[in-house]
Amino acid sequence: MRAAALAGLVTLLTAGVAPAAPAGWQPEPATYGVSAPTVTTVRMDDGVRISVEVVYPTDPATGARAAGEFPVLLTQNPYGAGRSDPAATGTYFVQRGYVYVASAVRGTGASGGQLDWFGERQGRDGAELVDWAAHTLPGSNGRVGLDGCSYLGVDQWFTAAAVGRDSALKAITPFCTDSDFYDDLTAYGGIPTTFIAGISRAEPRGPEDDPATDPQSVTVAQQANGGPRAYDNEYWRDLDVQQLMPRIVANGVPALTEAGWQDLFPGGNLGAYVAAQNAYFHRPLTAPITAGQPVTGRYQAIVGPWTHGEHVTEASLQSIRLEWFDTWLKGARTGMADTRTPLHLFENATDRWVDTAAWPPSPSARSFRFDTAGTLAQASGSLTYTTPPLTGVLDGPSTLTVYATSTAPEVELSATLNVLAADGSVVKQADGILLGSQRKLDPSSSWYGAGGALLHPSHPFTRASQQPVEVGRLTRYDIPLLANFTEIRPGQRLQVVLTGQPPADFHLQIAPTPQERAALAGGVYTVRSATLTVPLASPNQFRTSNRNWGPAS
Repeated sequence: MRAAALAGLVTLLTAGVAPAAPAGWQPEPATYGVSAPTVTTVRMDDGVRISVEVVYPTDPATGARAAGEFPVLLTQNPYGAGRSDPAATGTYFVQRGYVYVASAVRGTGASGGQLDWFGERQGRDGAELVDWAAHTLPGSNGRVGLDGCSYLGVDQWFTAAAVGRDSALKAITPFCTDSDFYDDLTAYGGIPTTFIAGISRAEPRGPEDDPATDPQSVTVAQQANGGPRAYDNEYWRDLDVQQLMPRIVANGVPALTEAGWQDLFPGGNLGAYVAAQNAYFHRPLTAPITAGQPVTGRYQAIVGPWTHGEHVTEASLQSIRLEWFDTWLKGARTGMADTRTPLHLFENATDRWVDTAAWPPSPSARSFRFDTAGTLAQASGSLTYTTPPLTGVLDGPSTLTVYATSTAPEVELSATLNVLAADGSVVKQADGILLGSQRKLDPSSSWYGAGGALLHPSHPFTRASQQPVEVGRLTRYDIPLLANFTEIRPGQRLQVVLTGQPPADFHLQIAPTPQERAALAGGVYTVRSATLTVPLASPNQFRTSNRNWGPAS
């Protein structure tokens, strides 16, 4: 993320709230029935055939296909065991005047080819499916949108980057998505996770796929044995959603994203939101969006109080997606795209929605230094630090900077940030981890708050950026803590717990390589000091949104 000192910036970010839809406009009611699926295949440019199923609006009285042409929604699914039932997620939209197409991703279900982990080939497949849906599919009016959650959300970004300018693709809704796969999901703090291996086991392989040799299996194997893809190399940079944004913006494709504060990677779509806004206005791609910078309603993000995929197929989030699709595919005057505050955040602890534009919303930051020394083993033990009572809103990422020595040639430090109430109850807010040999800090892409406080440390996580941990030498480690948006009420404190291994409730399961495990074995860390730096805005800075962006539980 590009550097930008936030000191001295205006802190009033929410002078306006998202405008309501024009009076009298309402989402179309469930007018149509839903046809039985039509099954076919679509040939890609390399001869591979992708399996698709289509459901159409029908006349509820006769069951016959409804007259006329309709816009098309497409989803690309890697989990279908032979079929990708479009009625499962498409019924709501078909009943309101859309054709819905579900395809099985290359190498899965009934589709041919070899399975990969997103990437350019999957983007080209998506672009060809968009072209087919617009110009070949019977009943299509030539306008296409993309729909789907999780993997079905992420592959929308690659399709939108591949379609080219003036394509039939008019809008996407990448829900339950992430922004940077290496940093966020497939590795964390420089340590591989079990994420891709778990996804791989859940994908039914297509008739032409060989799980021993397909590109996704190569990634799983290299992460497990410490190969090239265990590091943030060119392969992962090509899969970084943030880096796709200039192409997506140039292709003119609007995007509404969604993620949860308790998601696989909490607030995982925030990086995509920042990159999309910056790409649109030709700013440094991953720099913070600061107060007063222009934003566009073409790129909006929702972050709710949800786990992965929670509530996505329920009425409130379906109606929000329908409003987005009606805006861009049907030309409905919803007012949705006119907002000056396109970032919609659920404020934890207050159970309200806030509309803003900047991320992080405030340049204000506070640091708390803890000088009490302590020792913990890599395999067990913890150190706990507590701030004085605070009042404010945690509104962005945080950092725990630790100075420590180690008896082993590698270090693994994990931190959990909690809110501690006066009655002793603890609510987790964020966590983070760092491999000691990947501690190198890139100041040019880190985020800083007022006074130069380090709010989001950026580590390259490459093989070249590795720095050996010198046994017994006092060394600095900057542990990034996940983004947050939570009000701290009077009398509450922040608590940070430092451990040598992630606790049971850590948001990802890490899987150190054999080389890392060997270097970590038996390590004992002596912590000399720790400094917690958090963004802390005034509670009065934010005003409640005039609409509900999703269920509060």
